Amino acid sequence: MSKPILIWTLRRTGGTTLTDLLQQRSEYPVVDQEPFNWDRCFGAVAKRWHKAQNKAALREDLAKVLSTHPTIKHCHELHNDAFNAILFATATELGYRHMILDRRDEVGRILSLELAKLTGAWGKMGSEERYRKFESGELQMESIDIPAAVAHMKQCEIRRKALHKLVQNSGLAVREFFFEDIYTGPKAGRVLIHAILADFDLGNPDDAALEQLITTALVYRGQNSARMLGVIPNVNEAEKRLKAVLTRLRPAQP
Repeated sequence: MSKPILIWTLRRTGGTTLTDLLQQRSEYPVVDQEPFNWDRCFGAVAKRWHKAQNKAALREDLAKVLSTHPTIKHCHELHNDAFNAILFATATELGYRHMILDRRDEVGRILSLELAKLTGAWGKMGSEERYRKFESGELQMESIDIPAAVAHMKQCEIRRKALHKLVQNSGLAVREFFFEDIYTGPKAGRVLIHAILADFDLGNPDDAALEQLITTALVYRGQNSARMLGVIPNVNEAEKRLKAVLTRLRPAQP
């Protein structure tokens, strides 16, 4: 029997597609993606924490909602460090294994996030229709709020450092995977997904249904959103500013 999985990720890293695949292979219950968002199935837990900041109550709430061991995709940049630390500890106590999913191209991730906000297209379903309306001029694309995008990128760096410190202090062996390694090429992505599934006791190399699930994840789930970036009026300015800030946040090692 496999162990339950908690995926620590950020928005626009391919986390939804990977989580769907893991949920379909797992014997544990399926819950909403990002279930601690306020409008999702465990949103009440996050709301109570936001209001009271009661650590004991949060531990109790988390232990209750995680007791059936659902696979969890958690966008940790949307929650404060204290919430994330208690979630990490509680899930560990309940037998969860942790996985980190990130994206090396941080500027590309932030631009993808801004595009999703501007178009309302967060996934494959309905995205082509939305994109065509912007490309034809039926809908007008607004500009990126550059100061807000920069502030969010800075916040994500803080959250990353906090998460890696949690992992380091826990002494657990936590695997970290990257968007580019999974989704850039179908052949290499298939090999890596098989390795992930095997590592988490969810794989069977002779399973034809699994091969179809992987093909769907790698070939048919993408939004092809990169083509839309040129429709954003100030995308070049935003990209330049984000790259400059990221260089300061991640200075080159000597």
